Amino acid sequence: MYNNKMVTILLGQQGKKSKDLAKYLSGNERYPLSNVTREGANPKAETLEKLADFFLVSVDSFFIRDPQLPEVPQIWTFDKRVEYYERGMVAKDHIIQTLEFDRKIQSDLVEMQRERIMNLEDEVREMRELLHANNIKVPRHKPTEHPIRKDAFGWEGERPEGNK
Repeated sequence: MYNNKMVTILLGQQGKKSKDLAKYLSGNERYPLSNVTREGANPKAETLEKLADFFLVSVDSFFIRDPQLPEVPQIWTFDKRVEYYERGMVAKDHIIQTLEFDRKIQSDLVEMQRERIMNLEDEVREMRELLHANNIKVPRHKPTEHPIRKDAFGWEGERPEGNK
């Protein structure tokens, strides 16, 4: 529910003039602020956005969600907003640096693995050349056979003729 008292409270807290608000909302100092301050007022979304921009608060500040909560929103000064955004930028820069560092480590690891593979290939080549030069025959490796496994029907090995 829209809280019609917030405009008056914020004007007082921030020391702003109602004619400045009226001019900001409509371009005219004679804009009737009762459109946003009277009991039962229901301003349009565009007006609420302008109010929030004028007071540097969120649009949500103009609504009562829970009657037990205080009606006065937290107002950030310009310096506090700058500090908040600077902290966000520092965090963003830190994340970017961390990601770049991780990318460098990954590329270094890939390069190290590539070098190890090349070294192993060289060693294998040298061993083959040595074996060939000394006329040593190495039997080809035959993969070991897997043990017989049961199929979905519980049969081991080949099925009997009638159960295909």
